[in-house]
Amino acid sequence: MAGIIGELLEGIADFVTDVWLLRRQRSARGRPGNRWGTDSADVAVFNAWAIGLSIAAVALAAILLFVLKLPPWIGLAPVVAAGIYLGYRWLTLARA
Repeated sequence: MAGIIGELLEGIADFVTDVWLLRRQRSARGRPGNRWGTDSADVAVFNAWAIGLSIAAVALAAILLFVLKLPPWIGLAPVVAAGIYLGYRWLTLARA
């Protein structure tokens, strides 16, 4: 039970840190500030995309590596592509 509560608190702290980091990046670039609600909704949508895309990339990599027996540099291409795309999405979110 203590592990579940600890992970829940860690998730909440991670989300608040992500929103705070987004607000800091926007203010450092001279962007106008948004409300906390708007920024937290943006981060929630980004996190949903990140979780969904990560699950899809790992599943596809597992299929490519273990089912189709492709080499690792081909099998891990979806994971690398998802990482690049999520990095791009974070940069566009911080610029908005």
